[in-house]
Amino acid sequence: MTAPSSSTAPRAAAEKGVGTIADLPGPPRLPLIGNAHQLIRPTRLHLTVERWAQRHGSIFSVDVGPRSFVVIAEADAINAILRDRPDGFRRWRDQREIIEEMNGSGVFIAEGDDWRRQRRLIVTSLNTHNLHRYFDIVRVSTERLQRRLLEAASDDRPLEIADELTSYTVDITSALALGHDLNTLERRDNELQGHIQRVLMMTGRRLSAPIPYWRRLRLPADRALDRSLAAMEAAVDDFIEQARARMEADPKRYEEPPNLLEGMLAAQRADSTFSDEEIVGNVFTILLAGEDTTANTLGWTIWLLSSEPELQARLAAEADEALGSGTKPIPYEGVEQLALAEATVQEALRLKGVAPVIGVEPIEDTMLCGTQMPAGTRLLLLLRQAGIATAGRSGFHPDRWLEDSDDTRPAKSLAFGAGPRFCPGRNLALLEAKAALATIARDFEWQLDGSAAPVREAFKFAMVPDGLRVRLRRRS
Repeated sequence: MTAPSSSTAPRAAAEKGVGTIADLPGPPRLPLIGNAHQLIRPTRLHLTVERWAQRHGSIFSVDVGPRSFVVIAEADAINAILRDRPDGFRRWRDQREIIEEMNGSGVFIAEGDDWRRQRRLIVTSLNTHNLHRYFDIVRVSTERLQRRLLEAASDDRPLEIADELTSYTVDITSALALGHDLNTLERRDNELQGHIQRVLMMTGRRLSAPIPYWRRLRLPADRALDRSLAAMEAAVDDFIEQARARMEADPKRYEEPPNLLEGMLAAQRADSTFSDEEIVGNVFTILLAGEDTTANTLGWTIWLLSSEPELQARLAAEADEALGSGTKPIPYEGVEQLALAEATVQEALRLKGVAPVIGVEPIEDTMLCGTQMPAGTRLLLLLRQAGIATAGRSGFHPDRWLEDSDDTRPAKSLAFGAGPRFCPGRNLALLEAKAALATIARDFEWQLDGSAAPVREAFKFAMVPDGLRVRLRRRS
């Protein structure tokens, strides 16, 4: 999918004298409901808006009932907006309210000085120095994933590989965030994973709902969400209590915390302004974001590679050299050398980024692409569309990330954001994804299950590969 030129549409609009949102182009609207009838399938919302961008240019407006939205697919403008957060732009107000209702009091939803203060809780724990210490968690889960896939390949059965990848990332995230190994890859019966999945599904549903119906009418799904949120909060409270007990018994853990939760408790001890509610909120954020984004990125990478046997073979050769045989422990230094694997994940993020759109609003009146935007204007930024537009040649070409030519390499990668609010979990996500991808490529060949329906993009809390089923074969 391609987008209009990153500069033609705004320049043309300016030449026509466009200066207000009312002057922007956009799809035809109906009285009272605007474009709401065209957005009734929330899981396909991003595709609808991307099609409109092809037709109406890289800046246009849509209406959903009485609310107006400005959609921007212009890469330079999006990059500038992201770099001006949190001082110039913030998340939509109603988005923040919805997530806060669901125990989302962490860094993901915080703004301004509160965000800066909370971000220290996360960034310190996720710096590259700590990744080396955390790698044993990644290694153990990667080897469990390998054993699960060996079972599927031996049975010669189609595999819902997205489920295995979700368990893989849940195990890493829970061990890293909580110091507690759920081991869902082997146990397959962990209730916490089910609660996480329900919260993610309902978060996406509420964020895309035209009205906050749940504040007046509690459907069965909303009551189930309440139970999952209560169960998650009770579990996190218990994990915090256990972590505090471990740290009091062994004060050295305050100096070198072995997981993110203990890192946050160490930061709280040094700075008492960090509340227990903020620690709980940030654990929620890590559990939800750490599982969903990485698992779906891996799923899309597997899908893209399913019709690329030569690229699979190249990844296998790289993994053989860097990781050694499947009977040896996976080395951290070897994963760091996986340049092609990282390029493949980056290319999957460019084409199938799990956050193809995000919503922000300007804190003060501002000018964007020749259009005056009042404070509070709802902006919908098409990250995927902008990333595709900045690449040279089209299609799936991981090697573009290994080349120096500006004609082939994407000008910008927006998958992890930009500026001060750049995703602090980027390095960990890439580490997990590279370890899993290299292990899979080293040990298996795969293709899509021919009896399954085509894989579709479904925009829930993240963009997921709906219906991804593969057949694995041991690599000789």
